Order: sequence, then C-alpha cells, then structure tokens
Amino acid sequence: MRSLIIGLLFAMCLLAQLGCGSNAGDSKFPTVEISLPDPARMVDHPSYKHWGHFPVGTTITQKTTTDSAKTPGMTVTTIVYVLTEKSDDHIVVTTQAKTEYHGGRVENNPTASVRTPRLIQLPDGVKKEDWAKPNAKGDQGTETLKIAGKEYCTVVHKSGGTTDAGQIALSTWTSEDMPGGLVKSISVVAAVEETTTIEVVEVKVPQLSP
Repeated sequence: MRSLIIGLLFAMCLLAQLGCGSNAGDSKFPTVEISLPDPARMVDHPSYKHWGHFPVGTTITQKTTTDSAKTPGMTVTTIVYVLTEKSDDHIVVTTQAKTEYHGGRVENNPTASVRTPRLIQLPDGVKKEDWAKPNAKGDQGTETLKIAGKEYCTVVHKSGGTTDAGQIALSTWTSEDMPGGLVKSISVVAAVEETTTIEVVEVKVPQLSP
C-alpha cells in the first residue's frame, strides 16, 4: 500500500513539473485525476482472511465432479492449492489442476499463482458489517463434516439463482478452520439434470517448530 501511494505521488509531481512555465490553456497534457484509497473503507480480502492464519506450505486438494444425465460418465477436476508465500500485506497461493473427462481424456493445466493483497477497498454501496457475508436471502445453518479424518464445524448456506441452463440450487459448507474457507458445495440444475459437487478431499498443514 505504501509503495502504491509513493508511486502515485511521484506521478503527480512529474505531471506538475511538466506543466511548469506554460499556461493551462497551452498544456499538451490532459488533466489527470488520481483517487487514492480511502483508509476508512479498507477491508480484509476474503481470500487473505481464509488463508492468512495458516503457515506457508499449507496444502489442500479439492475435487470437482460434474454429473449430467445428458452426458455419459462424469467429469472430474482435481485442484491442489498450496500457500507458497505469506506476509503482513499479501499471500500467494499456487494451484495445479487436472481434469479427467468421461471419455478418458486427461488434461493437465500448467501451474498458476495468484497474489492476493490483505486489504481492498470496500465496494460502493456495501456496509462494512455486511462485507463478505453470504447472501441474506439464503437459508443458513450449521453442520459438522468429516474431511480427511478431521471434523470441521461448518456454516451451511443454501441459495438459488438462474443460469443459461435454467434454475440452479446451491448449497455451500464453509469453515474458518479450512484453508481457503470452502469445505464443500453442491449445485443442481434440474432442467438439464446436472449436479456439480466440489469437496476438499485432503488437507496438509505443516507443524511449526516451537
């Protein structure tokens, strides 16, 4: 954040120097309006919040299964997420995905890394107390799920929506004790008889030395 502000101030000074000695009407440079982040509207990025309290090296394996009555067999995507970098102002999560199609074809995607800042500016029209909360229109409850031999107390959220294929019913299970936050989700599109299930199947959290 500090480096961003310094960079913006440098750009403002440079523009001011370029305009010295000339009248405003003669300037060949357009007026630049720079909007600095409002400290009062900075909030935790959800991804940082869900990964930031775990040590570097934390790994989860997530499996996505799509089963459609219109297509024989199932499509299964396995994604491995690894927390590769963490500081007070950002995290880096690296992913590796593999998809197995119903016909037997296997596709391995290249490794990708995503850098996420700790803080972002609150979107317009959103209150701080409502930030990162599930859709208030959905039903909410709690449930304990057992993942890789460990029990997780999860918040269950059920909601619905519309896609190009028709109405979709979505259920998600989330937990602060799960790296990334998501424990499981199930989405059902009844019109095309398609169910997509996402679930964490393995969790590895390195033990820190005392």
